[in-house]
Amino acid sequence: MIDFILNILSYTQILIDKNYFSAIVIYFLFCLFFFLFSLPGSLFVILSSGFFFGFYVGFLINIISITLGSLFFSIISKHIFINYFKNYLLKYTHKLNKIIKKSSLEYLILIRLIFGIPLFVQNLFISTLEISKVKFIISSIIGFTPYFLIFTYTGDKISNLL
Repeated sequence: MIDFILNILSYTQILIDKNYFSAIVIYFLFCLFFFLFSLPGSLFVILSSGFFFGFYVGFLINIISITLGSLFFSIISKHIFINYFKNYLLKYTHKLNKIIKKSSLEYLILIRLIFGIPLFVQNLFISTLEISKVKFIISSIIGFTPYFLIFTYTGDKISNLL
């Protein structure tokens, strides 16, 4: 079983090496859709980008795809939830927006830094707030960077071990 997995990984690495630029684009689009739908198992996606593309390229793929995917999710869910739960959400988000308004960037970064909260829940919560897209992008990049540095580096080192 382990030999089978190692054969698949080596074959995939050969395909990536032969078509490096197209592999980056395809993997980036895969990650973008993966994070757009906030699917579970993101740790494996982050590790595999470091494994297949190295630390620097893998980190860039990860941070850009999760930031854009989360932003698109937030925009889509904001329109969906405002239409369906308008009265209920406005009552609670108005109070929350008053609290967060003064230092919203710091709160957003803290939300992104808390490990263990699923991406779906984070994005859903943030989409209910009145936050600019620039603050969303900046907080996502700053908040996700520590974890992505560690996990992409780990994937790169696993690749070096094999």
